[in-house]
Amino acid sequence: MLLSVGSAAVVFASGSTLYEQDQDDFLADQFAGGSTSTRQASWLRGLLRQDMPFCMGLAGAMAIAWTDASHVCSFFDRFGGYYRSRRPQLEQAARDLRYVVEALLALERWPRLVAPVVESMGEQAHRAIPRTSQPNDLGAFLGRLLTGGGLTLDGVPRAIRALRDADSALAEEFRRTPHMRRMLDNLESHSQMAAEEIEQLRGAAPT
Repeated sequence: MLLSVGSAAVVFASGSTLYEQDQDDFLADQFAGGSTSTRQASWLRGLLRQDMPFCMGLAGAMAIAWTDASHVCSFFDRFGGYYRSRRPQLEQAARDLRYVVEALLALERWPRLVAPVVESMGEQAHRAIPRTSQPNDLGAFLGRLLTGGGLTLDGVPRAIRALRDADSALAEEFRRTPHMRRMLDNLESHSQMAAEEIEQLRGAAPT
């Protein structure tokens, strides 16, 4: 069972044994076997190696939220089918989330400004917002948004509009500074698009 995917290591369980392996070595092991796919787990078939950091981050977040551990293999089989059938939508959501994450990280320089935006995302936001926009982190972030659990983008556009209308020196600085306005514009538009995409994807997600 895939438990977590970090920037350097993968943690997974096999039987009753817990393993931690370098991500590059893990991917090499999973894709061993040359041109044949018979040695791969069925959910990996049809996926390219370069897809895997995002795909594993997504699967890991969704697997952790899935409580029936007695059917882990069937979950990953369903996840593989889900990923392949919804791949364009998942990749588009990830592209929008990249803008969201990069804007949120940039706004950390102004904690009083970004706090209402983060709070609008729910009680899990402080722990769930990734520290990078690398594919594995974006996959995990998307997985957490798809499985709910107190994390959503629905309120972000409204929180940004409130910031624009706020009567404060900090808000005024953002309004009159072009690159700061672009940052808020990107965060508003891409969070709105990602929220709509996630809503569509959520109904088709494996459970």
